[in-house]
Amino acid sequence: MQSLYLVYLDRHHLGDELFLKSLAQHFSNAGTDAPTCVLVHGSGEKVERTLEAQGYFPERSGGVIDVETEDQRRLVERAVREVNQDIVAALTDEVVSTVGIQGVDRGLFRLGDDASLQAANVGWLSALLKQHVVPVVSALVEASDTGTVHEVGTEAAVRALARALGEAFEPEICVLTTADVAGVPDETGGVQSEIESTALGDHPVPEPAAVRRLVETEVPVRVTNLQGLFSGSAPTGTRVRPEPPPE
Repeated sequence: MQSLYLVYLDRHHLGDELFLKSLAQHFSNAGTDAPTCVLVHGSGEKVERTLEAQGYFPERSGGVIDVETEDQRRLVERAVREVNQDIVAALTDEVVSTVGIQGVDRGLFRLGDDASLQAANVGWLSALLKQHVVPVVSALVEASDTGTVHEVGTEAAVRALARALGEAFEPEICVLTTADVAGVPDETGGVQSEIESTALGDHPVPEPAAVRRLVETEVPVRVTNLQGLFSGSAPTGTRVRPEPPPE
């Protein structure tokens, strides 16, 4: 079965224009040898600056901006959509075949009866991946009762896509480090092969709490960087294992 890498784009990397340019250049240089990837993102730091400019000083719960008014909700939605456009523009500038997908497009994401996020109707997304297109997916969902669009946790979007695409691909989740090595550094300057999720807070991983939530799925999670993601036939990095159950 073909491997699929769901790349979790955290707020730190989304706010780094040089990173987005480098990401696009890596895809361009790899050509058809690039790993099959879906890039998944939320609002990033841009929405916080937008809200602060309007006099709002937002908090986040589970990585998602807490909105108190309809104006704030609209600003968050707009910021998420603009981030999607920025990523697609960076890839397009490097002549990478890509498509921007908002989570509300074609009913991609929906909330289940238990309020869990689900990905539905992913056949068209699978078809894009098999054509070597890089989908850029935003973590937006439409509330079925009101029709309003809300941001959801990026890790929830990644998990939903991993479950839905698992029938056609062998998914793996990739999170990005800010270190100069492709994974969690060890004491010798190399890379640890594995690390327990509870130890991530001591290492250069921007959103360790989100990574711990990702590890709760049955999908493998790897910490890497762009060099590791594009290292060859398969990404290199540090596997993240869940916290062992209490004895």
